[in-house]
Amino acid sequence: MAKEIRNMITSWIEVAPALIVYPHKPSNSPSLEPIAEEDDEEFDQDDSQS
Repeated sequence: MAKEIRNMITSWIEVAPALIVYPHKPSNSPSLEPIAEEDDEEFDQDDSQS
């Protein structure tokens, strides 16, 4: 019975396919864009009104 199990394992190893290595999948997330800041003059006007 031990020989039968050994033969089953050996044949299974021989039949097993090689591991498939997939290339890196590109990201589906959108690229981030920088946030444009407003002019400093507008901030100065807001501060003086308070």
